[in-house]
Amino acid sequence: MKLYHAQFSTDLDCPDSPAPTRSLLVASTPRCGSHMLGHAMTTTGLLGVPFEYCNRANLAEWKRRLGTATAEATLAGVMGRRTTPNGVFGIKSHFEHCAALGGPAGLFAALPGLRVVHLRRADVMRQAVSYAVAKQTGVWIRGQEASGDRARYDADLIAWCLDDIALQNANWASAFAEAGIEPLNLYYEEVSANLPAAIAAVVRFAGVMPEDGMIEVETVTERQGEAGRIGDWVARYATDRREPERRGLLRGLLRV
Repeated sequence: MKLYHAQFSTDLDCPDSPAPTRSLLVASTPRCGSHMLGHAMTTTGLLGVPFEYCNRANLAEWKRRLGTATAEATLAGVMGRRTTPNGVFGIKSHFEHCAALGGPAGLFAALPGLRVVHLRRADVMRQAVSYAVAKQTGVWIRGQEASGDRARYDADLIAWCLDDIALQNANWASAFAEAGIEPLNLYYEEVSANLPAAIAAVVRFAGVMPEDGMIEVETVTERQGEAGRIGDWVARYATDRREPERRGLLRGLLRV
């Protein structure tokens, strides 16, 4: 995967970042709209700059830039740059990224005043197909350089993506229960349908609503324009998975 270099821009740093008193974790899975939500949260100036700081490739680049040796020291260094003036630090993470800090308990412990937004996608089938495309091309957000020539339909890869999404969501739910965390639950479909309302819900949940109730939010990410291919592959996958069942039923009938 090629790095999304815009995330390291000093333009995203918060001048005179205070020590964080509150952290907002967007707990997500691949292709559930977390980039869209995280970038929109950033534009408010109230919710930190929630990017994937513990993603293995991103973490390595942050270590290089900050001259740090451990994930803990690197995350602390990022906090020193990306905490908004109201004391909020934001981060988004897929479950697999927790390994950088020894697991979810380590990630939770590293985030002061933690509150969690659990972002999921109701249409898991379309999510899995989108995930399969991104794994082949290496493009997870518009503007990222591709690492693969093009995506090819692969039913086994789509099945793997379905399983991985289910496992990550289950692992998040288990981690929240064990830590006594009650997250704000959001779905991609409602976020994309009404982004300002979703952001307002996050601001209220974080407890940082401005006195005048005014929130400025911008949509700064774009859809990747793959709706047609994804719809085609969803239909094709459904057909592929039905065929073995039909053949099995036919063999059963012939034996009767």
